Amino acid sequence: MKLNLVLSVFFSFALIPQAFPMALNFDKRRFAQEHTAKAEATYTAVRNISLGTGKEQQAGDLSGAMVRALLAKAPTCDQQDRADEIIDLAIEIGGDKKEKLIKVAKTYRQLERNTPKAGQPSELCKKKPRHKELDGLVQAQDPTGKGKDPDPTHPKPKDPKKPKDPKKHEKPKADPVQTVDDDDDCDDDDDDDDDCDCEEEEDDY
Repeated sequence: MKLNLVLSVFFSFALIPQAFPMALNFDKRRFAQEHTAKAEATYTAVRNISLGTGKEQQAGDLSGAMVRALLAKAPTCDQQDRADEIIDLAIEIGGDKKEKLIKVAKTYRQLERNTPKAGQPSELCKKKPRHKELDGLVQAQDPTGKGKDPDPTHPKPKDPKKPKDPKKHEKPKADPVQTVDDDDDCDDDDDDDDDCDCEEEEDDY
């Protein structure tokens, strides 16, 4: 009895370190974006707009695929492909419902996707959409992230270097040598010839 109790306590402590990191990683994930109110509204709209058109089954399958395309492990272009398929359905149905479904497709294309880590940007699809209505539209990014470009193949261009100012590198010109008049150093009124450095000129008689 005591042995079983000791073993159970031992295994309990052994499992705690393994479970704790998993809980931490789970908390750091960016998930449940596929079930936000805005996302759920797009799934519901696809099904409801298709009622009475004979495309109910197709719309139901598409709405399920729309959910899976927002998961973290979904292929990069799945969300865009599903948006293209919504427009395909809109063209098939036609009429007033066509414009409504196209609007849903554009909204869905810009929804945020799940990411493995909070703050991590989701990768952008490099493929051009099949329908022009989706041109230029990309998914929203996690607002808690740093806002970096999620595409590592397109780094931000470096700022061009400013041209050097040639005036800053010119050496200053030396001042011209000032000439000193030796005659000014002598005082005419000074009677002491020894204090004057100027030599008097001898008169030739």
